[in-house]
Formats: sequence, structure tokens, C-alpha cells
Amino acid sequence: MADDESIESLLSTRLLRGLSPAPRVRSRPDAVVETLASAIESGDLAAGQPLSVSALTQRLSVSAATVRSALGVLEGMHLIEHRLNRASVVISPMPSWFVAVVAECSGLSVVGADRGIARATDGQIAAFVAGAARVTALWDREEHDQIFGAEALWNLLDLLADFSGNRYLSRLHASKRVALMLGIRSLSRPRNPVMLRSAVDALVQAVSARDRAETVDIVRDLYTFVVDGVEDA
Repeated sequence: MADDESIESLLSTRLLRGLSPAPRVRSRPDAVVETLASAIESGDLAAGQPLSVSALTQRLSVSAATVRSALGVLEGMHLIEHRLNRASVVISPMPSWFVAVVAECSGLSVVGADRGIARATDGQIAAFVAGAARVTALWDREEHDQIFGAEALWNLLDLLADFSGNRYLSRLHASKRVALMLGIRSLSRPRNPVMLRSAVDALVQAVSARDRAETVDIVRDLYTFVVDGVEDA
């Protein structure tokens, strides 16, 4: 398939957190990043698919510099692989890649949770507890699979990172969502919803008590749980 044809679906890609069609991107690297990340997440850009700078430049009506900048960000998000003197390609989820992604996410979530509890207001703690109740309810509904619930659980950890008040930490943590969810969908084995609900309940208790050490331990355990059974090959 030609590079320009492989990019054809991008104009109909859904945005990461919305339902409306993605607009034509004209100048902003962050918008190109969002469009491409959404296409990778949805499968519109498949694993191993080449991302030609010239094809993206033409299809998205942006400059080559904008595309190269966006591809650099996507590489940092672990969504594409750079190949010397060749077009970058969409990442192919493999156990070794997933373990590395989880390790990075775990470190960010641990620091985010620790700093978040230290800085959180009573109102923010209450918002976390309310959000956790909605997460546990997801696993009681047949139309929502465990992946949906896993993303909702990650959003709770992202909320703690937001509470930290550190915009660099918050942004970096948020940027890992797509790669983590891609890995969970592709490689993580099904989990017992009862165990997941139990973990969230324990997390709520620790956060409500502002127990930083216990919260950090639970967050680490959650990520260990995610990679359990995934061979680092």
C-alpha cells in the first residue's frame, strides 16, 4: 500500500476524548500528535504501518517540520519507532515493549500519587472517591469490558497526578495513556473484576486516609498486576 493511501483514513479519525470527526490539521504539532495518536489507538493506523513525512505533510496540509516535530513526540509516547533513513512505523505491541511502557507509567504514577496526596484539597479527595465509585460500577455492567474499566482506573491515577500541581508531571503522565491502553488491549490477560474492585476499594481507603505510603504500594501492585503473565521476550 502506498504511503499516501495508508494515511487516507486520518481525516475521519475520532479525537482521543471526543466523538466528533477530527478536523483538518493545518499548523499545530500538538493537533497532529492528537490525530495520529487517535488513529493508532483506534487501529486506523495499524502496527508496522509506515508514516512517511511527505505523505503526512500532503494529507494533513501541514509543513514537513510540523510532521517531524509530531513524530518526535509520538516516539516519546512509545507509539512509533524511528528507522534510520526510512519512514517511521507504528509500534507493534510486544511483551518487551509493554513491560518498558508499564515500568515508565508505574514510576510516574507512583510519584504522582505521592505528590498528589500531599497537595490535594479535601474537595479533590472527595472528587477522587466519587470517581472511584464510578470506576467500580463499570465492572458491574455487561456492555463494558475490562479494558474499559482499566482505562477508567488509569484515569484515577491520572487524577492524583493532577492533584500534585506539577504541570510537567501531570502532562507527562497523561501522555502515556494511549501506549498503556494499547498494550493492555494487545497483551494483558483478562482479570477478575472482583479483584479489580477490591484493589480500587483499597486505593480509596488509602487516599481518603491520606496514607501516602499505602497508596504508593497499591499503585505499584496495580502495575505489577497489569504485567503479570506477560513474558518479557
